[in-house]
Amino acid sequence: MRSYRKHLSGEAAFKSFVPTPLSEIQVIHTEELDKLIMETESAMQQFNDDASQLSEEQIKQLMWQEAENSCKLALGEQPLSFGFMPDADSALEEDTDNLLKATSYAIEAMDELPLSARLLKNAHYLMCNSERYEKKYPGEFRTSPVWIGWKENGLKDAMFVPPVYDDMIEAFSDLERYINYEDSENVFVRAALIHYQFEMIHPFIDGNGRVGRLLNTLYLMEQDVLKCPVLQLSNVLKKRILGYYMGIQHVNETGTYNDWLCFYLNAIKSACSMIVI
Repeated sequence: MRSYRKHLSGEAAFKSFVPTPLSEIQVIHTEELDKLIMETESAMQQFNDDASQLSEEQIKQLMWQEAENSCKLALGEQPLSFGFMPDADSALEEDTDNLLKATSYAIEAMDELPLSARLLKNAHYLMCNSERYEKKYPGEFRTSPVWIGWKENGLKDAMFVPPVYDDMIEAFSDLERYINYEDSENVFVRAALIHYQFEMIHPFIDGNGRVGRLLNTLYLMEQDVLKCPVLQLSNVLKKRILGYYMGIQHVNETGTYNDWLCFYLNAIKSACSMIVI
């Protein structure tokens, strides 16, 4: 089971999530997981070969498609009011254009910056460059609690409350260390754990899903596994949205990661077959 911290008392009482440091997670290498790792590695090799044949215009189009599907996936989260998601009538084209700009910036920035809070904050600022986000602190980590639940829910009745500020900062520092220094586990397994952990930390008021999916692309590129930023992972996750959120919730409820790892690696493997212009 996961760890939670209690806050306040009486009617105002609530509990927030405290993430387990990724360095403390023991991955159980089952036959199923190891087979899936090999299949994902093979699929990515073929994907990189196919991507190397793309024209510059095709690359731009695929990057746009990934950004658009990530934004559509964010809009698909509306039935659960995160309190910090864009409205359902959000300007999809503007969000997609801004996410694409953030993606291009982040890829270039990795030549000089590590994958870090600084880089992601800068990308988040570009992603939220709109009047609709001006009160949601673009480019800044949140300092107050956020929660996931139905629109009428508050902190007390929320389905999930991410870590409060101090726990969030500590957890993100641990995530940075894992991203930049951990290499003892398979890279796709690490990518799955990083994505889960980022979403649970929820460092921004808004846009965590989009930044988390961008982080997946950046991490695989930084690890020299993904050669071109055209992996259509958001398209796959959008089609499997129920499994996506149930997989994350299963980790929270059980403290076991293998089902999530298998789901995420399967998603990456499927995305590798989706170079379609």
